[in-house]
Amino acid sequence: MAEIPQQEDLGLGDKVVQENRTRFLNHDGTFNVHRKGVFDRGNFSPYHAVLNASWWKFNVGMLGYYIVANFIFATLYIMAGRNAFPDIAGMDAAHRFGQVFFYSVQVITTLGTSPLHPANTMADVVLAIEAMVGMIGFAVAASLLFARFSNPPTKIQFSKNAVVAPYHGDNGFMVRIVNGRSNELIHVSAIVTMAMTDQTGRRSFHRLALERDEVFVFPLNWTIVHPIDESSPLRGLSAENLKNNMAEFLVYITAIDQDLSKTIYARSSYRADEVLVGYKFSNIIERDQKGTVVIDPARIGEVEKI
Repeated sequence: MAEIPQQEDLGLGDKVVQENRTRFLNHDGTFNVHRKGVFDRGNFSPYHAVLNASWWKFNVGMLGYYIVANFIFATLYIMAGRNAFPDIAGMDAAHRFGQVFFYSVQVITTLGTSPLHPANTMADVVLAIEAMVGMIGFAVAASLLFARFSNPPTKIQFSKNAVVAPYHGDNGFMVRIVNGRSNELIHVSAIVTMAMTDQTGRRSFHRLALERDEVFVFPLNWTIVHPIDESSPLRGLSAENLKNNMAEFLVYITAIDQDLSKTIYARSSYRADEVLVGYKFSNIIERDQKGTVVIDPARIGEVEKI
């Protein structure tokens, strides 16, 4: 094996590095390190949780809040007594609940088209509280919607596998990425770090030199290449060696979103069994009838056996 470069610190701490026996990064870029008590007071941030949630979770959450809030206020109206709403006092419990539930919907949304009106003090108090909750709730919901639209998530897609393929008369370790959004990314840079475990069980991290560690524009795909030359720590290692040493390749991407003028980040990792030796990435560049270059992001992970 070639001489190992100086060990790097990933910010996880030496104790975590040595004690962790699973992959450090999941393929979706999330860290495989967890904290206890994350929902304790002062630790959990609902704002960040809402911003990071997927759109379907966000929409389901908003709908759930809307239904639960109206259910609670409808229950409070029922608790105010049968005579709280004289117009429906003669109905059975199920029909009265349905009427006050939809009355609550109109109060919390400030529509106010229902002919019902509260007739005792407790119902008036519930009405006043619900009006305040409705105004605050919709203000918060509108703010969260604005925050999500003004801060769209990054979608740099990574190939499912890394490959070791011929490169300039030798071999190279390769990962392919593509921008999954229609926005323009500039000054895209990459860092690839390899984690290895020696015979004593000690882990170390080593930066892999790249053929090119930055591209100024990123309109198509980018194949990140580490040449396996004489100075590479991968020189002379087989696929079996990588598995025995629990090799993991951590890939970090930094770019500038030209439309939003902000720096974005993406990361992923590949374990030894996710590195295909003797394969190369398929050509995914096509041309349409006008001669314009076209790529299909869905084909980013296609490989061919050499």
